[in-house]
Amino acid sequence: MLVPGYALGEIPPITAPEMPDLSVTENPDAKITLDMTKKISSVPGINVTPVKVENSNIVGGDYSMQIGQNGDGKFTDKNKSVQTDGKGAGQYTDENVTIQRNEDGSGQYINKVTGVRLQVDAQGEGKYLDEKNKVSFQIGADGTGVYKDEKNNVTVTINEKNATYTSGDITMENNGDGSGTYNDKAKNLLIENDGKGKAKIIFNGKTTEVDAKPLEKPEKFPKLKMVPPVPSIEANSLLITLDSGILFDVDKYDVRPEAEEVLKNLAIVLKEADIKAFEIDGHTDSDAGDKHNQILSENRANAVKNFLTSQGITAEITIKGYGKTRPIASNDTPEGKQKNRRVEIVIPTI
Repeated sequence: MLVPGYALGEIPPITAPEMPDLSVTENPDAKITLDMTKKISSVPGINVTPVKVENSNIVGGDYSMQIGQNGDGKFTDKNKSVQTDGKGAGQYTDENVTIQRNEDGSGQYINKVTGVRLQVDAQGEGKYLDEKNKVSFQIGADGTGVYKDEKNNVTVTINEKNATYTSGDITMENNGDGSGTYNDKAKNLLIENDGKGKAKIIFNGKTTEVDAKPLEKPEKFPKLKMVPPVPSIEANSLLITLDSGILFDVDKYDVRPEAEEVLKNLAIVLKEADIKAFEIDGHTDSDAGDKHNQILSENRANAVKNFLTSQGITAEITIKGYGKTRPIASNDTPEGKQKNRRVEIVIPTI
């Protein structure tokens, strides 16, 4: 009697399972990593904010964002919190996933949807649990440990010198010195390898001795995989806001002489950052008629474009005028109207 797929008297090797890959889905259009962020923020007279742009619209909502020049920063909204060093380390929490990752890849990972939990140190030692599939690993830095698959009733134990495999009625032991056993209780089969070139096959009480190679030393468990990197902060553009009250006289679209210095400084930084393309949007308050406001917003956006171009900007510039249709404050107060009279420059950062 032999083990299916193996020669007479041969004992199958004990294979060390490997932890599956973990992945965290992130938006590929969600990466603020430009070192120009700090430079643009330093230009007097303008306000710079990281924003999310989807389908040409700036995504609003109740969120806060703070991003450094290396992609490090913080992002918080009602469903998600991200704190990252820009290199994958940090903390991430949403409705389903929690990540705490150190610079060396150690940390914790919890996924409520898949039921996966991981705790691992920098040496690859730790615990992995898949509650949904009933699979677990407990691995040491030296490759010893225990693997359990409760659904299939499989356990693999690897010690410093020996290893054991059990699955239902089958038990295999590798003693690490070339000897080992294979026991299938359901088939009343026992194979004993002495590690010296012989093996005994005991089947239904009858013993047969055959030649058999010593068993290879049992392999160790692969180290646990590191915690997945913290996803990038979900901003994909920089929003530069210019106060129309500084740039233009009331109901005019010629750039005021005292505002030229602001735009000159901005042009210098845009050239240094080698920006290839950006968009200039004009906005007004609700005073005057819709047609008038639409034309005024377009003319003001175009005036900023022409000035930047005159300063040597060669980027592809798209112009849009929105009139009064996209207020950021109430038009019922002078302060709100002032905020709505603005020119915005949207710069993709990917």
